[in-house]
Amino acid sequence: MVVLNKKAFRLPRVEREKFILLLRLGLEYNREQGTFCVGNYNNIEKLIDVLSEILNVDKVTFLQTCILCGKDFPCQNCTYQEMCATRNLPFHCVCPQCLKEGKSFQEQL
Repeated sequence: MVVLNKKAFRLPRVEREKFILLLRLGLEYNREQGTFCVGNYNNIEKLIDVLSEILNVDKVTFLQTCILCGKDFPCQNCTYQEMCATRNLPFHCVCPQCLKEGKSFQEQL
């Protein structure tokens, strides 16, 4: 399993057709830094499949971004992982630290 940061990650060099497919599936490419980031989530499942194939791994997951503190974190140690509909996808969630501290979304407003 490979865990990627949705804001910036590198991939090995791919052929032109695969690169175009990645862009069509929602990735954006930064030429200056040579990094990809997730810009569109509409085809995220297909994107994960293509990334798994490129990286030659069984599973690709993404870090979540905490909606309360902004920190990026993986889903592996979350107590709600089994019932979560968006686990390992590049979306927003509440990090374990904010859950432990009992922070609420209302406090952030």
